Amino acid sequence: MALQVYTASLLREGFVAYLCLESGEASWSTDIRQATARDGDDLEALKIAAEQSEQDNLIVAPYAIEVVETKDGLVAATKREQIRASGPTFVLPHDNVRARRKAA
Repeated sequence: MALQVYTASLLREGFVAYLCLESGEASWSTDIRQATARDGDDLEALKIAAEQSEQDNLIVAPYAIEVVETKDGLVAATKREQIRASGPTFVLPHDNVRARRKAA
C-alpha cells in the first residue's frame, strides 16, 4: 500500500493542514513535510486521530492522501493535492475596497 498522510481544513482559519502524530499526540501543520506518513494497517492510528480532531472541532473533512518521499521531504502524489498544499495557481487580486469607497 502507498504511503499516506491525513489532510483537512483548519476550522478557524480555513487553511489546508496535515496531521502530525508524535507520541500519540495529534497536532496539525500547514506544511505537508511535517506530516506523519503511514501505510497499510499503520494508517488506522492516523484515521482515529483525525476523526478525534474533527469531533474536537479543530478541523473539518479529514481524508487520507497518497504522498511520496523526496530529498526535500513529503510531497503529495497527485496534482490536485500538490495545488492544495501550495495554494492557488494564480495571483489573487489585492483589491483595495476602502480606497474605491473614498474615491466615490
